[in-house]
Amino acid sequence: MLFVCAGSIIYLVSFSVSATFDDVTNLEQRFKNISPNIRPRLNQTDFVDIAVLMTLYSIKDYDEVSGTLTVVATYILYWHDELRNWNRSDYGNLLIMRTPITETWIPKILIRNMVSRRSVFLFDNYVDTRTTFVRYTSSGQATFMVESLHECSCGAEVMYFPFDSHTCAIELLTVEHSNEIRFRPLMNETYMAYTRSNAEWSVQSNLVENELSEYYSLVKFNIMLARKPRFLFLNLVVPVVFLSFVNLLVFCLPVASGERASMAFTVLLTFVVFVSMVTNILPASNVISLFNVFLQIQLFCSILITFCAVWSIFHYHKFDEKDTSGVIARILIRASRRYRKRCKIIKNQTETPSEKRMPDDENENTQQLGGHDNENSIDELTSEELRYSLYFFDEMCCKTFTCVLVLQLIIYSIMVLRRS
Repeated sequence: MLFVCAGSIIYLVSFSVSATFDDVTNLEQRFKNISPNIRPRLNQTDFVDIAVLMTLYSIKDYDEVSGTLTVVATYILYWHDELRNWNRSDYGNLLIMRTPITETWIPKILIRNMVSRRSVFLFDNYVDTRTTFVRYTSSGQATFMVESLHECSCGAEVMYFPFDSHTCAIELLTVEHSNEIRFRPLMNETYMAYTRSNAEWSVQSNLVENELSEYYSLVKFNIMLARKPRFLFLNLVVPVVFLSFVNLLVFCLPVASGERASMAFTVLLTFVVFVSMVTNILPASNVISLFNVFLQIQLFCSILITFCAVWSIFHYHKFDEKDTSGVIARILIRASRRYRKRCKIIKNQTETPSEKRMPDDENENTQQLGGHDNENSIDELTSEELRYSLYFFDEMCCKTFTCVLVLQLIIYSIMVLRRS
């Protein structure tokens, strides 16, 4: 019962000292007598110190090609107004007063790196302007909040695409000189408690910077955009790597099957399609992504593989007619002979590891192989030797392009994993 009585007394006292319609009207009339063009200082030579807080709601889109970042953000500005304050006892203990922005002073603020329109005040109609207020307390503390959807310029850093991250900034700027208005950040970071997640980008806040010069005052809100790479990794990187290994199977197909050239050209055209896809995603800048370099090298290797496949088909039919003309064909035949000779020597040495071979036996085998080479000169080749030369060519090509691919994957993986 005691608590009920105490509560009733407090309610009646607060109601008796609450602001009435006349109190609010009188204070509003007083504010209207103050010109909205005058800075809120008794001494007009003093500058207005404005604290700025940015609340980031969402990242609508980030286009790397055009370098455009679209964000939804709210800017809250705080300053002390020496002209618009009042004694609460004179106005029914009124604590807060709201004044439309068309009837009071507000700072003119721009976004320096805006793509289209630089102003933050992007009201759609008169009603939005009419219903936007500046909130004053009795001590003269002013709070102004403005929401905006704007496009800012943000350069792309695509070195580690699709594991890339980009540092973007929203630069809030005053148009008055710094001796009239000065901006300063209220917090060291962008307020992101209400930030909504984005399907493609994860957002992190960086330090807020303050820049002051003779002609302007600037607050730069830095944010970090990190790509969520799972989608592009599974739909772009993995298919390109698999396709690179499939490209090596060209040398495993028999030449007589007639499918070697068609497979090589098909894989080459597929690489061209992937290059076009990456070109549409990445901007045309001097900084080339590591994945783009990897893809271009594999495209070049695919061109060489196609050339080697056509060359092997051409010489397959040429060797059927015992035609060994041509410098490259002769070099291939001599290299295949030496390779086959070395393989035979290694095979003879490994067949009887428990028996000690005499130097005379090794010399005899070498002489026999050398005599066999002398007997079968370039002009007197057997069909078996010609077939082996083409097999040797396929084996060397497959090993060479495999080493190039594996080396590329190792270097690319190390550089991506060690990125800062």
